Amino acid sequence: MDKCSVVIGSLWGDEGKGHMTSRFCNNNTLNVRFNGGAQASHTAISKDGKRHAFSHFGSGSFNGAKTYLSEDFIVNPMAFCMELSELQKKFELHPNVFVHPDAIVTTPWDIYINQAVETMRGTNRHGSCGLGINETVIRSSIDDFKITVTDLFSFATLQRKFSAIRNEYVPKRLHEEYGLELCDLPEEFQDAFGDQMNWEFFSFFAQEFLANVSIRGNEIFSRFNDVVFEGAQGLLLDQNNQEFFPHVTTSNTGVQNVLKSLTDMSYQGQMDLYYMSRCYLTRHGAGPFPREVLGKPYAKVYDPTNVHNKFQGSIRFGYLDFDLLASAINKDLLHLNGISIPHTVNVTFTCLDQIVNDTLYYYRQRALKSLPNTSLNTFHQLAQSILVHELKKLDTIQQLTY
Repeated sequence: MDKCSVVIGSLWGDEGKGHMTSRFCNNNTLNVRFNGGAQASHTAISKDGKRHAFSHFGSGSFNGAKTYLSEDFIVNPMAFCMELSELQKKFELHPNVFVHPDAIVTTPWDIYINQAVETMRGTNRHGSCGLGINETVIRSSIDDFKITVTDLFSFATLQRKFSAIRNEYVPKRLHEEYGLELCDLPEEFQDAFGDQMNWEFFSFFAQEFLANVSIRGNEIFSRFNDVVFEGAQGLLLDQNNQEFFPHVTTSNTGVQNVLKSLTDMSYQGQMDLYYMSRCYLTRHGAGPFPREVLGKPYAKVYDPTNVHNKFQGSIRFGYLDFDLLASAINKDLLHLNGISIPHTVNVTFTCLDQIVNDTLYYYRQRALKSLPNTSLNTFHQLAQSILVHELKKLDTIQQLTY
């Protein structure tokens, strides 16, 4: 491994990470998903115009990249198999996937708890995608109820833990964390928890998952010269971001997990960081959203991926806030203190084609400003003039239409 690129969302996700990752990848690339899980889908477009939102596969898959689901990725066997089936049927694509043996695994119980509690919150929702990510992480902190990819190989171990989660963990979790009993849940979730087919479905998809992946530890990195780390969600959703808690994700969304992997292998090659942002703000889900506007901020804004769903609602928009952007990136760059790996820091903007010939509105030093008749060049000059002074370290600002 001689070099690596790291693609990170700078705000609340949906910044174009999939598109950027895809550009970096080819059939000699190892494309690493280093955080998040089934809830984090990244859209990429193939050379012949095919479009897919990748969740359990790297966004470089259209270009022949191999996927590595790291130890910090959350595996959902059913979601993996459903996505694989779609890739095979729609695109005749069967990506090579490697998985770390210690990656934790989501069960139906995690999803049911997540969806039931989020539904019962009503207008006070946390913005969850309803795929059990936080519930999986919390459960996995208890060894007796933790399921890893390695556990999927043992039918007896898997069945024992699956039953223990349902019969011991679920009632305790509902009671102690949420003050609920199973009988308090909406009827549809009571039925889901009582469905006798849960084990059959879970065990089936677990075996299908194992049949379509290869189990590898971090030694896999030594087989590739070119590695692209693909981050999920955005810096403002990081689990340690107290400003927006509890409307965050249970994950390190910045460079932290990458540095852990690189340090473990004593990596001394080049690391190029790419912090992604649209030229306006987005947030898909509940929670505080500074600079939000009603409707679309620009007439040309088009987003076919982030459609309305019952848990996150509709995607929300706002004007770009350079102060917020620079602050989020600078906080993430603090993880580089004491790290000897040579690196560059780059900021990349997407969706610029959606603001051409329009008036760009943006916040700087908390004040709303405007730039009439915006072009790609004028936006680039504006971003360069602002961020070169705001970021502790900056090598380039790039433009990427999407």
